[in-house]
Amino acid sequence: MEIKRHLKIVICPSKKCKAPIHLSEGRFVGGENDRGGLVIECETCKTVFPCKLTNPYDASGIVNGGKKLDVWTDELPAHLLEKHKISATLMDKLNISAVFNYERPPMVDWSPSEFPLFTKGSLNFEKTAQQELLKLTQEITSKYQAYAHFYLKGSYSAEKSFIIINYSRARKNYSAVFAKRVDSENDLCMDNLYLIHHSSVDIEYEVDGIYTRDQLIVFLERFLNRWRYTAREVLLVVPFIGFNYKSSEQALQELWNWLEINVDIEKTELITRKGTFNLYKKAQDNSGIDFKVLVELGLLEPLIKKMDKKGTAYFQKSHAKYYVGIYDDYVEVLSGSFNIHTGASYENIYFKKYDKDFFKERYLHMFKDFQYNVQQQDEPVHYMTFGTDSPENLTMGLKELFAKYIK
Repeated sequence: MEIKRHLKIVICPSKKCKAPIHLSEGRFVGGENDRGGLVIECETCKTVFPCKLTNPYDASGIVNGGKKLDVWTDELPAHLLEKHKISATLMDKLNISAVFNYERPPMVDWSPSEFPLFTKGSLNFEKTAQQELLKLTQEITSKYQAYAHFYLKGSYSAEKSFIIINYSRARKNYSAVFAKRVDSENDLCMDNLYLIHHSSVDIEYEVDGIYTRDQLIVFLERFLNRWRYTAREVLLVVPFIGFNYKSSEQALQELWNWLEINVDIEKTELITRKGTFNLYKKAQDNSGIDFKVLVELGLLEPLIKKMDKKGTAYFQKSHAKYYVGIYDDYVEVLSGSFNIHTGASYENIYFKKYDKDFFKERYLHMFKDFQYNVQQQDEPVHYMTFGTDSPENLTMGLKELFAKYIK
């Protein structure tokens, strides 16, 4: 049964502590949900207190900040208060204790766009690739189930999975490559697959011209996810994200959330202006929950947390906008007049590949201390193939897979 989860934060009732404790509350979609809760010990001050939580036995629990001591369903039984020596005074404090429900940005959800990146003439390869993917639902599910046995044993575990589909249309052969992240056994399924490559597409030709901001936000999303799964590093140089208008604050927050879910923060560097990040913090303050509160509750998303760190380098003296996927011996660059905005206004942009040394000399000279990351050992990835004489369901190095199926 599908479970919908959200983050719940309870503040420790101790007046001297008030540490945030993060809980994951799960609800069964279309099913029966049990009332109940947990008896929690605060990790910081060891205060013990009860907290109501839906489905405490099978769908909810503590993420961090506390320890589960007991569980109950329906109403809180008196014997648990006695067992854990929870006083009436503390129970009175709990009635006014702050509890926040916080919705994290969702996982990126790919679907064919009305502004396709993978296209050739009148052919929208995003639609045909999706059709071919859906045809293979049962076979892909079976292959993931077979691979799960090795994944759980740790024999062939990998954090990324690629699906390579070879297919024919109008007597022509094509290949589409989908990718996804694998953090646990639950990710060995078709959810959150993203189309990162399609054959017979000349991207340098397709991405060169004048487009609306709504078109370009789709293009950028496609490149960010391609780089998430295949590039060594990602560099985003953009002076402005959203607009500095009171009426645009919600849209500004949505753009930062969009950026959050479309980058791998571990290998992404965002270079922007200090004022751009301050606009986000101001918009958060005006949303009902102050930015400072999110900091205190430990609720900053990874990208925002990285930008808020002391010593973060901002760059004021630039109006250049370019987005870069860095590979072993070259870079892919999306460049032009496009800041991260949406709307019907037009911008110019183009896509091009450069030698790494040439790109560093021409595009990164103003960042005096910039150095490419030292090349790491090749990353093992899972992959499965369809439409060949000998379909595979194996692991190989990312570098080898990229050279064989994508580059």
